[in-house]
Amino acid sequence: MNRGQKTFPRGRTSAVAILVCFFVASLLATLLRADSSSTKSVAAWPFTLLTEITPPQVRHAGWVTNGIDRFIRAALEQKGLSPAPAASARTLVRRLYFDLIGLPPSPAETDAFVNDSDPRAHEKLVDKLLADSRYGERWSRFWLDLARYADTAGYEGDPDLPHAWRYRDYVIDAFNQDKPYDQFVIEQIAGDETEEIMGAGDLPGSKPEPTVALTFLRLAPFTEPRGDASRHELLSEMTSTVSSVFLGLTVGCAQCHHHKYDRIPTSDFYRLKAFFSTVQLERPLPGDIYQIGGPLPAAFYRKGEKEWATQLAEQRNVDLGEARSLVAALEKVEDAGKKSAAKILLTAEQRAQRDKAKTRVRLLEQDLKRLQPVAMSLRHSYGPPFEPGVPETRVLIRGEWDKPGEVVEPGFPSVIAGHQDPAPIRLDPFKRWPTRSRRLALAQWIASTNNPMTARVMVNRLWDWHFGRGLVATPSDFGKLSGGASHPELIDWMARRFIDSNWSVKAMHRLILNSATYRQSSRHHDLKAEAADPENTLLWHFRSRRLEAEAVRDSVLVVSGRLNPEQFGLPIFPPLPDGLAEEVKYDNSKWATQDGAEGRKRSIYIYQQRSMTMPLMQTFDSVVCDGTRDRRQASVTPLQALAMYNGRFANEEATHFAARVRKEAGDSAATQIQLAFRIALGRVPAPDESERMRALMKSSVEGGDALAPVCRVLLNANEFVYVE
Repeated sequence: MNRGQKTFPRGRTSAVAILVCFFVASLLATLLRADSSSTKSVAAWPFTLLTEITPPQVRHAGWVTNGIDRFIRAALEQKGLSPAPAASARTLVRRLYFDLIGLPPSPAETDAFVNDSDPRAHEKLVDKLLADSRYGERWSRFWLDLARYADTAGYEGDPDLPHAWRYRDYVIDAFNQDKPYDQFVIEQIAGDETEEIMGAGDLPGSKPEPTVALTFLRLAPFTEPRGDASRHELLSEMTSTVSSVFLGLTVGCAQCHHHKYDRIPTSDFYRLKAFFSTVQLERPLPGDIYQIGGPLPAAFYRKGEKEWATQLAEQRNVDLGEARSLVAALEKVEDAGKKSAAKILLTAEQRAQRDKAKTRVRLLEQDLKRLQPVAMSLRHSYGPPFEPGVPETRVLIRGEWDKPGEVVEPGFPSVIAGHQDPAPIRLDPFKRWPTRSRRLALAQWIASTNNPMTARVMVNRLWDWHFGRGLVATPSDFGKLSGGASHPELIDWMARRFIDSNWSVKAMHRLILNSATYRQSSRHHDLKAEAADPENTLLWHFRSRRLEAEAVRDSVLVVSGRLNPEQFGLPIFPPLPDGLAEEVKYDNSKWATQDGAEGRKRSIYIYQQRSMTMPLMQTFDSVVCDGTRDRRQASVTPLQALAMYNGRFANEEATHFAARVRKEAGDSAATQIQLAFRIALGRVPAPDESERMRALMKSSVEGGDALAPVCRVLLNANEFVYVE
């Protein structure tokens, strides 16, 4: 130590160090809290308001079809990259059919597009497919994944939700009718509160369609109630789901503590939860051992639906009477046998017949319950003096329902709104219904232009569903962990167009599908682009992708000629693999196997049982949702090949596919092979493919059907389950 160096006594050094550390720690904590909850912080994308954006100028303007292409081409030019050539007409027609209706085009439809010399042929096909009622069946599936749709409640017993199917049909209709997205949002959050009250009379009855739409809020897994704890879980799940689905924010992460990455304080979670505080579920129906809550009246409102339901119920009642009579007759025989001196029991065959009839009775009774004009919906509390008033909402310490903290008022997420002021809630003039309009205030804010997130999130979802990856890669999380947007200006430009088109989803489809960006080939090998952008974030080529499970199953049925085109209605129960029905717990009360045409409707109608996913669907990554799911996995596994080559479903349909080909092509092997390729893959076979198929037919001894193995091979081709 230098003699002139000044020192502090050891005790003083320690005290100063402690004070400095304490000061720094306090300052950091204050800054972190300010970062989490400050109402004055400057907003950054994606929380900025939408503004008018002009698409950038590009050097290669001849490639541009619409504004989307300017943003994509500008980003590519900045990196010195070029887009892929346009895909062939045969590739595009198959791509568009699968994208918009989830089914392959017929040979005639393919030829019509390929031979159409009109410069607007692509645009015309887009319009044609958007007008097709099968479009709603395709696109509703994406939304049902977000809505955590299922026909059972999950947990122990996995009880049936007999009226959930009506929400599925509501969503199909919404897409087909191009229901404005802002209206779609409001109906699902506050469909029972949209009727304005100006007088002192009774509440207006909720209309059937918005009553059905409110099923969205009740689709979470549900178990038997446990008082206040269950209500906390119910309302918290609604809060988390609404925020992630419509706002693209993981607000649920702030339930126990400030969000670790985004500026979402814990108080914001409970301010958002307060909008749902007056939610009222109907009491469970008498005899409901699972206590999952009752339905609300909702008359059949779709054209012809009431007549369909009445006719089907009459038929089910006839079938039920016959099944009950058979059970009664067999039980009478059994009772007589027990009383006889010989003590005869039913035979094994009679017992099996009786048990099958009993199962049929239960399933028919369940169908009759499904056909009642009610919905799995909810409402607001009627308030004093009839029901409880507006409850006090408190922040729950560490998210525990029995540890209340500070009181909060309903409010919008401060990271978007820029403040933590209470939300304005418009009550009726006489304030007779103080429990009403809370969810409506939230829904109207979500669907307003003052909230820039809703439009951004939805256009990004549409992009993700068309291209296999969103401009923001995590469609339900626009926060810091998303990594940001690859093209934020493009999202904002599209969001503005979305709002200006009266929130038309179909208008956004047209914008995306008619772009040169969408029409690019997937077969493009550019070493420079691969090195600079291996994940194809800049979209220098189209990303080929595997079909979802529903499209795989539906395509097999289309090419075999056996898809049942009937739309809407009760859930279906396709045959399960051998032995599974007997192994699945609770199966006798749920899975009513349909071996006929009823079981061959599109996969959107398959009964969604949370305790069991239909094996073929699960193999291709379709899992019945326990929570909201914004993206499907696209795995490649040996089980997929085994299911498509050895499975009962694929083999049966391959046989019918062969029969169809023989009927349409005649006896010529060459013509049969060519038609089979055109039906399954949308193209004619190459010469070497024809030769190999001829050799396969000659060597085949499968029941004398030489064509079935060829058809099975085509169903197992990568080209059959992938879209380029």
